[in-house]
Amino acid sequence: MKTISIANQKGGCGKTTTAINLSSAIALSGKRVLLIDLDPQSHATYGLGLTNQTTDKSAYNILTDNSQRRRAIADCILPVCQNLDLIPSTILLSTIEQELKDKEDAVSKLYDILSSKPLDYDYVIIDCPPSLGFLTFNALRAADLVLVPIDMSAFSLMGVAKLLGMLELIKVKISHSPRVNALATIFDRRTKYSQQMFDEIKSLFKEQMLETIIRLNVTLKKAASKGVSVMQFDDKSNGAIDYMALAKELLAHEDKDEEVEKAIMTITETIHAPQPVNRISEERQPEVESLSEILSKEITFAINAPDAKDIHIVGDFNHWKINEESRLARIQDGRWEKRVGLSPGKYKYKFVIDGEWVLDSQNTERVPNAFGSFDSIINL
Repeated sequence: MKTISIANQKGGCGKTTTAINLSSAIALSGKRVLLIDLDPQSHATYGLGLTNQTTDKSAYNILTDNSQRRRAIADCILPVCQNLDLIPSTILLSTIEQELKDKEDAVSKLYDILSSKPLDYDYVIIDCPPSLGFLTFNALRAADLVLVPIDMSAFSLMGVAKLLGMLELIKVKISHSPRVNALATIFDRRTKYSQQMFDEIKSLFKEQMLETIIRLNVTLKKAASKGVSVMQFDDKSNGAIDYMALAKELLAHEDKDEEVEKAIMTITETIHAPQPVNRISEERQPEVESLSEILSKEITFAINAPDAKDIHIVGDFNHWKINEESRLARIQDGRWEKRVGLSPGKYKYKFVIDGEWVLDSQNTERVPNAFGSFDSIINL
């Protein structure tokens, strides 16, 4: 079962439209899909015509710790059409952060629910609220893939940087790195501005930019107002064609991922297979330092940040973990330093200044990362 979270803190970028129609398109391909409406505004629920349901069987009821309101996930699933089911949302979902704020691992609540008991679905698709709060963090934690719809507007990229920063935080805090793909939405081929915005977005995301483009199409709005997917409303429309193409592209990605996983498993099994032992060589083997220990040397990471209160250096060399060992010492005049012992190799890294991820301004070497931003890089 693959989990796809559709997230962008900017409203009006086609997030819920994508959640509804991607879910429907994948369902039409023969895969079983569960759509979870994790937005208290309930737009995905309304967009699929489920407006007259009881309010005690919703996403809120599967997340709450209130014993009187809590429900098993199976009890909150509503059928939509063939191969597509929905867990609806209600306004009560907006209170869940206050309920769980003092609970340990509250940000993994949805992940724990989805992984505790296998569900009979090929895909779970989560429609996130237009914010980067508790609910979105839960969705990102549960995701194998984060799909970021970006409309062709001047404000389209403003919220994306914070979303990518949250994904990097998840990587550091809980060692979870979902794949990230950007999706161009509300694209008007008649304007040069749309093409300019698309080129800018593509230059940021590079190979993580999906080939499919969701064109500006009034049929998408008409379908939502009728409470059906665009494929049900008009399967010959540009909206239907685009979302079927998106489903096909993502399914092709998943097939490739499965092939890669199988290859990795085969290689891993081969590496860890029992090997014959040369007893004579083993007995005579002297105890010596490893080559990496012999060649290891200390590198000083330094940055000028006179107003900073706390700075860490994280990277491949410490598994991107923020802890006492990664903390820099304040030297003088706003300069911070940390000496790190490193073996020869190539390492990606960043500074974390008062919780904000920052590139090394004194190092021009950098590479794109999986979150659509960049990491500094050092070669030893």
